Amino acid sequence: MEKKDVSAKPSSVAQSSGTSSSGTAPGPGNMVAPGSGGSHIPRDAFEANTKAYFDNLHAKYKANK
Repeated sequence: MEKKDVSAKPSSVAQSSGTSSSGTAPGPGNMVAPGSGGSHIPRDAFEANTKAYFDNLHAKYKANK
């Protein structure tokens, strides 16, 4: 039985995925932002200062309450 490499995607599939509401395309180096409802953010920026991300997220939530 042959195994298929499911990790490789044709470029047309990667390009057709579009961008999230934050304007960052899903892909390598990006992640779904916690508590965002599915928008993507750069992983490096999140990991560099997770406390600031969550402080900002909670402040926005409280402001909209």
